[in-house]
This record gives sequence, C-alpha cells and structure tokens, in this order.
Amino acid sequence: MTIPANCMTPKVRRKLSTRNVSRVSKRFYRIKPAERTLLMARFVIRLDDICPTMDHEKFARARASFEAAGVRPLIGVVPDNRDPDLVIDTPDPDFWKMVRALDAAGWGISQHGYQHRIHTGDRGLLGISPRSEFAGRPFEVQRDDLEQGKKIMADQGIVAEIFMAPFHSYDRATLAALKSLGFTTVTDGYGLYPWRDGGLTFVPQLFESSANIGAGVYTMCLHTNNMTTEEIDGLGRFVKSNAARIIGFDQASDRVWPAALNWPLGKSLKLALTAKRKLRPN
Repeated sequence: MTIPANCMTPKVRRKLSTRNVSRVSKRFYRIKPAERTLLMARFVIRLDDICPTMDHEKFARARASFEAAGVRPLIGVVPDNRDPDLVIDTPDPDFWKMVRALDAAGWGISQHGYQHRIHTGDRGLLGISPRSEFAGRPFEVQRDDLEQGKKIMADQGIVAEIFMAPFHSYDRATLAALKSLGFTTVTDGYGLYPWRDGGLTFVPQLFESSANIGAGVYTMCLHTNNMTTEEIDGLGRFVKSNAARIIGFDQASDRVWPAALNWPLGKSLKLALTAKRKLRPN
C-alpha cells in the first residue's frame, strides 16, 4: 500500500468532518481531559515483507533505531517466500533465530500470507490492490495455504495468531479460514480504532506516514526493502522523538472501540482514500 505522506489534504479533512463522524467527535470532547489523553493519536509500526532474502542491511539499520528507542514494531514474516521481488540478499541462515529473538524481546510477529505470490487480481474487501494471494480463491484452497504457512512458523517456534495479508487483499473466505485456524487478529482495515467482527480483532492500517487527525490508533506500514538510507534514518529520528506515542501491536489490539462508533469513521476514510488513489497518476 503506497499512500503519500501528504494524503491528509483539505479535501480528506472535509470528508472526515462530515455528519458521519460529528456524533463521534462530540462524544470525544465530552470526555474528561485525563481520559481523553488515552484516546489521543498513538502509532504502531508495521514492517512488511520480512523473509530470509530481504535487504538485511536496511532491516538491521531500522532495527537498531527501534531498539535504541525501546520501540517494538510488528513484523510480517513470509513463511515460504516465492516472490522474486523479495529476493534481494542471499538467504540468511540465522533468519528464524533472529525472528525468535525478536519475538522473545516483545516484537509483534505476524504471518504475512504464505508464499507472497499473486494468484488473482481480486482487490478483496479493502479494494486497494488488484493483486492478491488469497481473495477470490476457494475457501479450502485459502485455508490450506494459510495452514501450510502457520505450520512452517510453528516448526520454527513461532505461534502465528496475527495475520498480515500480502497486497492488503483478503475476502470473507480468508477471514473464515483465519478464524478456523486459530488466528485472532488482522492488521488491516479502515478505522480510527481497532474493532471486533466475526470473532477477529482488526487493527486498522491507513497510511505509510505519521499522518493522523489527532485521535486514533495508526499503523504505519513500512517496507524497509524499498526505503533509502535517508528514509530509514528519518524514521529513526521520528521513533526517537515520538517513542512515548508508539505502542506495541498487543497494546493496540486492546484499544477496541464499538463497531457502531468505528463504522461511520471507517466508511468515510475508505471513501476518501479510495478517491485519493483514483486521482493518483499511474
């Protein structure tokens, strides 16, 4: 998902200030200041495409910044990568040892699909990317792939309960398969706060940047493979100066809001961001 850092344009802000969200805003400002502080914008950092052949130097550089600031991101581990775009370095023989160390240190570990392959052109429930490893495929096929990925991670000592869909694309069959396999949480979706639906918790993911509207939980979606050294260093500065506002994925998934409050906000965000993508030059 590639959302420009300046995507919170005046048009988007107007969209978010429509009658759909006014009731939520009024409720927010009736809350006592001490309680309101708990609702102010918090950030989760999510790192996609983590696999044995990723750009190890870039990941190590970002990791050093996170550890120096005491920040524990969520990483999306591809169990059995078959995507040539993710083959950047030679395979790291200690990759799974590193993942176990990060898990022990409190980093969030999610299953980033199975092989990160494009099987369909289905945009899924989010309507973001015309590429998908899961959406549009039969339930049984999706479940089998997810189970294979989960087993690979289990064999490496990692219990996969968080799902991160490659290309931000999944459908209702994916969600049913996830629930049947014991997954509890999905990192994706439109909203300002996490919500529960169909036995799963969804932690929304809107932007790559720290763009926000002052309240909510924002998952910054980053791909260290594609970042420049300057961008990684800039991320390090952001993390250092905002460490108090960056929370772990486990903390984020506990900040659940009722779906009745989240739904109008999520719908407005989806409409605004979808319109923004359509205006983006190819």
